[in-house]
Amino acid sequence: MVASRMQRWAIILSAYSFNIEYVRTDQNGADGFSRLPLALKSQITSLAQPVQTHLHFVQQSLLLDYNEIKHKTLRDAELSKILSYVRDGWPDECDLRNLKPYFNRRNELYEELGCIMWGHRLVVPEACRNKVILMLHEPHMGIVKSKALARSYVWWPGVDEAVEHMCRACEVCATQADAPSRQTPRMWPWPNRPWSRIHIDYMGPIGGRTYLVVVDATSKWLEVFNVSSTTAVNLIDRLSELFSRWGLPRQIVSDNGTQFASKEFQEFTQFNGIEHVFTAPYHPASNGLAENAVRLLKRVIKKAIFEKQNIDKAVWTFLMHYRNVEHSTTGESPAMILLGRRIRTRLDIIKPDRENKVHRAQKRQAESVRGASRCIGGEGDEVWYRQYLKGEKWVPGRLVESLGPSNYRVQGQSGEIVHKHIDQLRRRTGNRLSVAASGPSITERSDTDSQTISREDGKEIGERVQSERSPERVVTSRDVASPARLSRDTPVDVQPSAESQVALPQVSQPPQRAGGV
Repeated sequence: MVASRMQRWAIILSAYSFNIEYVRTDQNGADGFSRLPLALKSQITSLAQPVQTHLHFVQQSLLLDYNEIKHKTLRDAELSKILSYVRDGWPDECDLRNLKPYFNRRNELYEELGCIMWGHRLVVPEACRNKVILMLHEPHMGIVKSKALARSYVWWPGVDEAVEHMCRACEVCATQADAPSRQTPRMWPWPNRPWSRIHIDYMGPIGGRTYLVVVDATSKWLEVFNVSSTTAVNLIDRLSELFSRWGLPRQIVSDNGTQFASKEFQEFTQFNGIEHVFTAPYHPASNGLAENAVRLLKRVIKKAIFEKQNIDKAVWTFLMHYRNVEHSTTGESPAMILLGRRIRTRLDIIKPDRENKVHRAQKRQAESVRGASRCIGGEGDEVWYRQYLKGEKWVPGRLVESLGPSNYRVQGQSGEIVHKHIDQLRRRTGNRLSVAASGPSITERSDTDSQTISREDGKEIGERVQSERSPERVVTSRDVASPARLSRDTPVDVQPSAESQVALPQVSQPPQRAGGV
């Protein structure tokens, strides 16, 4: 800590430009004329300006009079003792607890114009501390900046706690404060029985329509109603129709909409023995299950509007497949939990009879290729690429050139060439047949990539291919339907084709008669 005398010299000399040079004592001759006595005493007017110290800067910033601080310091029980210690010397030990903070800083405390200073900070007496706190918090800068401002000017034991308390108690700061950080989400308890608790909410208007959305908390079963109005009477009619199919739930969770808080709806829930739970106002996350369903249905309706489809049919189709698909949370489909069975859809028509065996084989195949790198295609393949200008997000294009494992040049519909990353591309389904001829053999691959036929120089397909490993030929359902097409010497590996999906066992020995596969 710099002494006050050095501070005064620094302030006085700051107005001059000079170089400091060390001069030895034996070479520093005294000025004799300045030491000769004067015969006559004359009045000399001093041109020196009053010395400005840190105390003047403090009182100018805080609008405090140092004379007031000086008098309050002398009247303060603690600071009067500290001032006497600064003037006369400190004791070797200090037993008083309230004087310990000053005793620990005894080598850094000094007197300036009757006030106690700790470095460049003024030690404020207790009678002036409230006024100083109000001045420090006048700009309402918050706790951190108010503390930093206080540390630049004043000090007393517990100044940081006093500033923090003032900032927390300030009504202006409290009314204009930002929202607190979000709490860790708390999940609703999962009911063991289906249709025990349902979440309801309204969606819309979207596409000129308003929908009532109902979600079962246990099975995630989703119900959607196109309603003409959002009145309490219409709400009761829709729920009565729904309860006639699935029964009465134990709880209904909704927001604080007027139709939900109406007297008619409260009487309806009480009459049917249903507990009505309201979420916090203006906090849709509390009813997150219904909000997620609304967001999902909005996406379906927007896609139907974009494709100019019938909105009702699009919603019905979505609900049928949504209820039949395994949910990521429960691990089961909503239909399986609520109904105990899967819903039959049009996809069941193309299902083979030996479903379980094929399903296991497909699952093993999917697990074997898990983790493979993503492939968009080659030059000339049609893709969808992401567009960031106004218009549609995904527009069709064609791959022109590969710039590496992750970058491509894509040609748009208008002929422009754009540079896209693989994350900005998606495959676009097309009907292309690639034929690769290398040597005497020709391989044909269809879009399904499920059957491969090899032939050699016009020979019959049933002839046996001579090689060291005697490779097996893939037999499709066409060969099974026409056993005469197979040769007796041809080892076969039967795989299901895209036409029949019939799984046949592998034959290790040549068949003995036609149709023996």
